[in-house]
Amino acid sequence: MKKYNILIPLVLGVAFMSCSNKKNLEKNVLSIETGHLKQLYKASEDIKLSLKTTEKAQVDSVVYYFNDKKVGASIKNEVLNLNLAEQKLGKTTIKAVAYSDNSSKDFTTEIEVTAPNAPKFYSYKIVNTFPHDQEAYTQGLEFYNGILYESTGNGEGGGSTTGRGTGKKGVSSVRQVDYKTGKVIKIHNQAMEIFGEGCTILNNKLYQLTYQNNEAYVFNPETLALEKTLPYFKKMEGWGLANDGKHLYMTEGTEFIYKLDPETFKEVDRVSVYTDKNVIPYANELEWVDGMLYANFYGQNAVAVINPKNGAIEAVIDFSELVNLTTYHADRDVMNGIAYNPQTKTFFLTGKNWDKMFEVQIIK
Repeated sequence: MKKYNILIPLVLGVAFMSCSNKKNLEKNVLSIETGHLKQLYKASEDIKLSLKTTEKAQVDSVVYYFNDKKVGASIKNEVLNLNLAEQKLGKTTIKAVAYSDNSSKDFTTEIEVTAPNAPKFYSYKIVNTFPHDQEAYTQGLEFYNGILYESTGNGEGGGSTTGRGTGKKGVSSVRQVDYKTGKVIKIHNQAMEIFGEGCTILNNKLYQLTYQNNEAYVFNPETLALEKTLPYFKKMEGWGLANDGKHLYMTEGTEFIYKLDPETFKEVDRVSVYTDKNVIPYANELEWVDGMLYANFYGQNAVAVINPKNGAIEAVIDFSELVNLTTYHADRDVMNGIAYNPQTKTFFLTGKNWDKMFEVQIIK
């Protein structure tokens, strides 16, 4: 009984202290100190983080999170100096959790992180010009075992506000192509209601996206027989597709590039595409080469080289002269389709309903 009497004031004392410290945090710890923060940071910069408090504030420690990922901590309310080089690009919610004994309080603010450097400009030279099926509304292009694979859309896209649909209806497909002659070796035509998009081949499986059907298809790349249908991990459009030998990378027409599990099509990770100045939407057809993503951008006759770890555009190649080397006709549309041939170490480029395909060497 005596032990019980002794424990009562101890328990009450701890409870009182916890309540007192909670009130201290609520009244005297005001916010994240934003007076010195900028709206935009380059990923090469440092950021200094601390809490704005009154003189009466009692803070034991502060833990900081970027988009709910822990990035650092400080004792009491010492300034945390953090380099942004390892952070993803894009809009970032900074959360600070202040602790005092058993009490805590959260504070948030936002910044935007851009690429650390301005993009470099690469040039190119045309190595060869080959015929291309001008009826093909090209959405994806990829070499596999020496054969060129191409996915096409039907061109009408269900009322897209981006103008993606201007070609002919009912011709979505995946196909094997003899790139030297432009002739189709083998083809799988899709149903009229399917708008085909980007494609890639991973683990001897040919994946093709759909524009607004919210699902991807898996084919046998040798026979082009349909093997499986995979629903998207959320309601979204399908645009471009590539792989790094383990995961898939998918675009949807926004600034995001999604990293996906090829077996489930579930999201593993994502990055936002940025230059050193601003966000860049409309990443389209993708190709993975030597650890980097090469991307078409819808409406632009250019290719960007993107760091898949953080989304930074590291280089740009202007291919605007290529469209002028093709034959004009009413259905000719923008550049889309980029494939790397590891045997020749050259890139193959075409566009929607272009009558030519160009083999080019990119010069860094």
